[in-house]
Amino acid sequence: MRRVLVLAAVVVVGVLLETTVLGELRLAGVRPDLLVLSVVAVAMASGPVSGAAFGFSAGLVADLLFDLPVGVSALVYTAVGFAVGIARVYMTSQLPLVHLVLVGAASLASVWCSGLLLRVFDLVSWETVARAGPLVALYNLLLAPFVYPVVRALAERVPAKPAQRW
Repeated sequence: MRRVLVLAAVVVVGVLLETTVLGELRLAGVRPDLLVLSVVAVAMASGPVSGAAFGFSAGLVADLLFDLPVGVSALVYTAVGFAVGIARVYMTSQLPLVHLVLVGAASLASVWCSGLLLRVFDLVSWETVARAGPLVALYNLLLAPFVYPVVRALAERVPAKPAQRW
């Protein structure tokens, strides 16, 4: 129960920061995606199942609050959380550069996958998606040294309890 409350607080703080402080500080017209940073940090700390579950809940909150079609961010964040959780097994280096590359790749993938899904529904143009992906990834890379260690430390401090069998 404590873990759920801590991770819910991470989502709430991420949404508040993204909409208030960072909503006005746009980089070439795009805003950062703190929820992707949070999903990557939780997945790196807890593994693929926790990363996917946290990604789904964070994406659903993003869909409901940020005027997106419901399910797009939830699907993409779930996939990002699961993929990063799987990739953590293969990451043997603790160098910060490796984690920054992972954050940048996950940010770029999330924007492009969301854009692809939105393009299927004819809600966005290819030019917008192609331009926004690298800019959001760059913005997330600039914020990663401040957000990633805090969220990862919180996720590691409150570990998930193993499921109990009957």
